[in-house]
Amino acid sequence: MKMIYAEIPEYEGVVIKSLRKGSIVVDYDVILKTRYTPEYETVFQSISSNMKEKIENATKLQVTVNNNCSALLCFNSTATKVQNVSNFVISNETCQQQVGEEYAKYVFTETKGDKVHCITACSAGYKTSLDCHYGKCQLQRSGPQCLCLTTDTHWYSGETCDWGIQKSLVYGLVGAAVAVLLVILVILGVLSTRFRREANRQKFKVSQMQKWNEEEGRNPGAFHNVGFDHNEEGENYVHLGSMYSNFEASLSHINPEEKMQPFNLVPPEP
Repeated sequence: MKMIYAEIPEYEGVVIKSLRKGSIVVDYDVILKTRYTPEYETVFQSISSNMKEKIENATKLQVTVNNNCSALLCFNSTATKVQNVSNFVISNETCQQQVGEEYAKYVFTETKGDKVHCITACSAGYKTSLDCHYGKCQLQRSGPQCLCLTTDTHWYSGETCDWGIQKSLVYGLVGAAVAVLLVILVILGVLSTRFRREANRQKFKVSQMQKWNEEEGRNPGAFHNVGFDHNEEGENYVHLGSMYSNFEASLSHINPEEKMQPFNLVPPEP
């Protein structure tokens, strides 16, 4: 059998299912292996037709003139039948061979209907598909990821793009924050201006006092009452010390037990 199917690249071997007595009737399965493509069913159908042609040609070659066969075992061309190709077996390894090494670990198989498909988590319409809600799934080197959408009214975020926020709400909050910040800046500006004015006013007062003290010949910070100033060079100048140096109070004629009599004040006559 290997010699018959040698020209078929997809041939892997045969599995004998049964042998029947009499004329030897062999039921067997031919194992075929090929790389996965989305059109794998068409590929296998083509291989099946090629196989049928090979086995039928082999039976005809062994039959000579007058239907005599000189070989040890001869094929009956009329009894040779090729069943439909079925029971496709596609493994994860087969699918992973179709992609690069960096993406191979994210590729696997899943059956949908009667067909086996090589898919990733980003393949849509399968049980294992990643639901990105308001986004698009994209297979990257780090694995499948959801790329969130941005619409005219919303921003979407989250691992599966399931969380959204309205743009109008964000704009309102930002506007309110800017308004509050402006009010705070205005208040701080007003307070700063008043503080500078008050500081300048106090500075001006201090400078004026220092200037006045310098003009009067006084030391800054010294107290001087103009009301008690006197002209030492005046003719009528009398020193207060000389006026009260000989003053002495005499209380010997006062009776301490005597009480003062009340008196009435009589207004003057007009």
